Amino acid sequence: MPPSLVHVSDIHFGSGESHGRVNPVTGLNIRFEDFVAALAKVVDHAIAHKVDIFLFSGDAYRNASPEPVYQKMFARQLLRLSQAEIQTILVVGNHDQILRSTTSHSLSVFQSLEVPGVITIDQPISTRIETKNGPLQLIGLPHLTKHQLMTLDKYSDKSAKELDRILVDHVRLLLAGYYQELDPAIPTVVTAHMTVDTATAGIEEELLIGYTQTFPTEIFINSKVDYVALGHVHKFQKIRESNPVIVYSGSLERVDFGEESQDKGFIHVDLARGATTWRFETIHPRPFITLDMDVTKSEDPTADLVKKIQSGILPGCVLRLRYKIDQTQLPDLREDLLRKAASAALSARFLPEIIVSHSRARLPQLNESVVSSPMVALDTYLEEVAPERKERLMNKAREIMNEISLELTDENGTRRQKTIPEGNDETVEAR
Repeated sequence: MPPSLVHVSDIHFGSGESHGRVNPVTGLNIRFEDFVAALAKVVDHAIAHKVDIFLFSGDAYRNASPEPVYQKMFARQLLRLSQAEIQTILVVGNHDQILRSTTSHSLSVFQSLEVPGVITIDQPISTRIETKNGPLQLIGLPHLTKHQLMTLDKYSDKSAKELDRILVDHVRLLLAGYYQELDPAIPTVVTAHMTVDTATAGIEEELLIGYTQTFPTEIFINSKVDYVALGHVHKFQKIRESNPVIVYSGSLERVDFGEESQDKGFIHVDLARGATTWRFETIHPRPFITLDMDVTKSEDPTADLVKKIQSGILPGCVLRLRYKIDQTQLPDLREDLLRKAASAALSARFLPEIIVSHSRARLPQLNESVVSSPMVALDTYLEEVAPERKERLMNKAREIMNEISLELTDENGTRRQKTIPEGNDETVEAR
């Protein structure tokens, strides 16, 4: 039997909690519990199938300063792997690094504690691992950026574009050197936390961090390499079918609605020289559901939206209702009834797009004949909205209109004076 491994990435403990709520029994956010349960499913699979390697391709937490409970839950799963004598490999991702430095990161604790069977990749490495089903060779790269080059004096005067090129060249030469030292008779796995140029990026709205360096896919293509386990891109995808197989396992759980349509899970790999096989295993992530509706023509927008929710909701889902509604319909909208209809969801967000209708008069009295005379239109409007203050406001309006009239001049520069008698909108002209 050839060596086997589980490839998982981008767990991101602490992410996506805005879409959940606190579990009153545990005191933890239910979305965090989802992420923990997802990782536990991967570990369950690894133990049940007695795999040789648990390979994590980076980004354990949302950031490099995780809360103690995040570290505790992550360590608990690593302990299960250690007790099952499964070799664990942890790649340091960009979210694991402090100030983008590979010398300080959120996974350092596992190095300090010297947890049995755990290898942490915080710098480039090439090593051989013995397993119960035979040896394998491992090449690993943590998340690398041009910021490491900028600290070197010889690159201090280089532009950002030049530094990108230099970094790619460094990685290419580094890997080429590792490839030369490989034993062609032993299966080889390469792992890295990076974006390759042929990847289709996911929509990681909540986790996007600045600039991302892109590397050419061809740096991983070598006849001695059997499987390339990539992390950093959240969308599961096969980059290359064979010689070698190159796969992004994707993030383990949905972080936001940008990943609504993406399945989430991990990769089971059976290594064999020239005949490596793999399969994607779903963890059946919590469903994210978006409902869209236009109720601007609806006679009862609340009832129609309630029907929309009832027909589209799944128990326990994260729900997003986006709807178009006319501003004149807002006073009749019952959001409490919408929330009641969505009560089966873990969380629900209602996102109205309010349409301002210019074709409708706010007051039926303001017809075309009335609005042609500004003072009459104002009198009509104030009678409706502020009758107790109408007289005072009308007097102010007359004063303003008279001031404006004094600024008007005719074609010859002669001052044109207009006075507006109280209670009359007709103008009297005097030269």
